[in-house]
Amino acid sequence: MSDNHESKKEEEIDFISTPSLQKAIKKTRRRQTFKYVIIAVFTTVILLTILFTGSQYILTNRLEHQDNYYDMIHGANISFASSSNNYNLFSVTKETTYRKSIGDRSIVWDKKTEKIPLFGRIDTIERGSGMIEVNVFNEKAQRMVRYNEFNNERKIDFYYPGLSYDYLPIELDTAVGLDKNKLIEVALSFKEPMTLAELSKKLGYENVNWLWADTTTVAQMDRMTKELDSDSLKTKGGGGAFGFEVRQEYPYSKENGQGFIQTMKQLNKTDSHKSSIKEALKGIKENTQSTKGEIRLNGAVVTGSPAELRRFQKLDFIRASVIGATVDKY
Repeated sequence: MSDNHESKKEEEIDFISTPSLQKAIKKTRRRQTFKYVIIAVFTTVILLTILFTGSQYILTNRLEHQDNYYDMIHGANISFASSSNNYNLFSVTKETTYRKSIGDRSIVWDKKTEKIPLFGRIDTIERGSGMIEVNVFNEKAQRMVRYNEFNNERKIDFYYPGLSYDYLPIELDTAVGLDKNKLIEVALSFKEPMTLAELSKKLGYENVNWLWADTTTVAQMDRMTKELDSDSLKTKGGGGAFGFEVRQEYPYSKENGQGFIQTMKQLNKTDSHKSSIKEALKGIKENTQSTKGEIRLNGAVVTGSPAELRRFQKLDFIRASVIGATVDKY
């Protein structure tokens, strides 16, 4: 009986180890492995698609919030020209080009490259006009003259009404004496702030490109008056000034001012420059109390040939004038 049991056991073992069964088992295992691989690949593709789509959505959303409206109200006579975006999985690199209009010509003024991550702070990687500014006192001009590193053109500065300065440049006189085939940018600073209605009568529209809005708070003016001694520390660089573009084809009026304020308020909700915009809105609110809500202007940017700029020499409300970029007319 024992022999019969052993015989049956061997027969069972022989049955399991038969080549046909082993082949079937291997085939089943291969199918199982293949199925698992397909499921893993399919799942990975779905997850990567979701990750990529979600990443692009968030980055596109960040780009939309970083719109070009800020460039419309910030930077004297500097306007947005174009931008290009290079998407990666977790960030996008954005290159923006800015231009200046001088007479009937325009020049590339700056190029900025930014890295915009999915989350966190937006970093400026490179700036054509220079990330760090080096100021050197110019003996001939009797002031700090700043230059754009991108094109070696002069940068403009404004002088505040109500602040005392050791020296006030009147470079408009130099501008009108330049070669007749030159087109010149000049920043004008006023003796007193003016409303748009007052300015349209006194300054006019021809050859006026941009208006500098009075956004300085009482506290800021008080600090500059009491704590800052050097003239260079009390000027407003054109690149950091708030204001808006104007054109002689469309005479400006108080509606321009209201549009400027509305744009500022909108950007205060969505833009990445909220802190500076909030401070500027505070200054506008303080400064418009005496003008029944009408915005005040501290200066303007005018451009044109020496002959076209000559009329501005006759205006007695101009406190200071600074030459900016110059280009050949032909």
